[in-house]
Amino acid sequence: MKNFWIKLEKTADVFLGKPIGILDWSFLFLGIIAVRLFLDNFIAKNQKVELGTVNDVHNVLFFLMMMVSVWIFLNFLIKKNSLKLANLMIWSALLLILPPIFDLIKTGGNGVFWSSYLLSDIKTLFWQFITIFGHLPSGIMYFGTKIVFISAIILCSGFVFLKTKSFFKAISSLLGVYAILFFMASFPSFLAYIYYFFVGTKRLQDVSMVNIIQLFLSPNQIFGLKEVSSKYYLEYNLNLIYFPCLIFVLYFLFLKTEKIKMLAFLNNLRIPQVFYHWGLFLIGLGCGFLAYPDNFNLNSSAFFAVFCLIISIFLAWESSVIFNDLVDLEIDRVSNQKRPLIKEIFTIEQYKELGIILFFLSLLGGLVVNIAFFYLFLVYQILAWFYSAKPFRIKRFPIVATFLSGIASLIIVFTGFALFSGEQNIQGLSWRIIWLLLITFTLSLPLKDFKDIEGDKKNGIWTMPVIFGEEKGRLIVGSGIFISFVLSVFFLNELKLFWWALIFGIFSFWIINNKKIKPRSFSWWFLGVVFIYIIVLVKIVFL
Repeated sequence: MKNFWIKLEKTADVFLGKPIGILDWSFLFLGIIAVRLFLDNFIAKNQKVELGTVNDVHNVLFFLMMMVSVWIFLNFLIKKNSLKLANLMIWSALLLILPPIFDLIKTGGNGVFWSSYLLSDIKTLFWQFITIFGHLPSGIMYFGTKIVFISAIILCSGFVFLKTKSFFKAISSLLGVYAILFFMASFPSFLAYIYYFFVGTKRLQDVSMVNIIQLFLSPNQIFGLKEVSSKYYLEYNLNLIYFPCLIFVLYFLFLKTEKIKMLAFLNNLRIPQVFYHWGLFLIGLGCGFLAYPDNFNLNSSAFFAVFCLIISIFLAWESSVIFNDLVDLEIDRVSNQKRPLIKEIFTIEQYKELGIILFFLSLLGGLVVNIAFFYLFLVYQILAWFYSAKPFRIKRFPIVATFLSGIASLIIVFTGFALFSGEQNIQGLSWRIIWLLLITFTLSLPLKDFKDIEGDKKNGIWTMPVIFGEEKGRLIVGSGIFISFVLSVFFLNELKLFWWALIFGIFSFWIINNKKIKPRSFSWWFLGVVFIYIIVLVKIVFL
């Protein structure tokens, strides 16, 4: 009997294996989901093929949320490094392929059963929970899904017992994994309960299926964006919520998996530039509101759409940071010795994989809101690549480099504007504003190059501070920023701004040429000055 248990434990260890990279895991998972969608939509007889971006993205987000949640829970029970469970989880993901296969066997190949979320009042949902998806509405059958759910729960419980030798943890796994799977299957219902609890318009016991349907299956106009097909209201609204939740659980997973690496990543965020990008997005939103005031509407979908784009902008920027660090390795050895690669916290391969994952997550966040944002973030990343990487490596050429960075910054402004303009794209955005921003970016962005003078010089990167030296470079860049403030008066055609522009321009010039202020602090000082000036500008020009 003892040998039997030893063999079982060794079998369990086979599914752990060596840790798998996050990039390999991600591609394997997407491949499994692709097979699942293929079975659902192409294999079943008389099954109408309905592939759509909203639905496909929804499947990826749903299954990934479910897998990562179970992954975190198992890590909590087994007390192993989460990375060691990566192989187990990708093996487990193969179970996702089975429900349509069981359905096809049950129907003799005539189709798969239609399954949906459990949209139930709290009493019915309780009975559905304790009866393991019993009391389902007519027309909904969890045949293959129920078989796979039960199998997954039993397998997880058995695995936990083999690794911990604890009946208590095995039972906890049985209940916990089931609770996670049930929660995901009834996600809209729980969201509705939370919503009505905080709004206070209904008691929990009074929330009915009709209320849940009204909450998630009703059209919610998101500023100027074109509404999705009514067939996908539920999936679209849930996607807007799933994406931020997914980023949170992934962050928690990697914090548990690689705490040192995650903390090093967080320390390398370059917070001033993050605020800079979010500020550009807000500028775009403001311009969009002024151009299309009738498109302004406040609802939960609009809130989550903005939140998804804010997260995606952050991810796009951090992805560009990682690839910039990879190609600037020799520069950072001289100028930025606290960065993760220089301190060898990441290997080059690990850092590259992280950058690729962030790149695709940023695109996914854009796609969740609208395909237009997918393309905007893609263009932003391409420009960032042209700026940093060979063969172009545009950062070597002064003026051209900051001009390209200015265009990339404009893409983020366009992202905010496009929320209001919808299919009008940037047609309603004044060319005066576009040129003002582009000139300002071109003249101001050399500010970031002062901290890298020594490293850039040794590696042939001809920035303004490298060409003219720090002292003359401060004069030139400070003058450019002063000119930018003054130009805002003429491009916006508002003489009341003149004295304000002069004051803020002179103050900025003084900051940059004050030798007591270190170059690494320039970004914070400049962001503060610009933030206050924008408040003044909005009050004078628009209010």
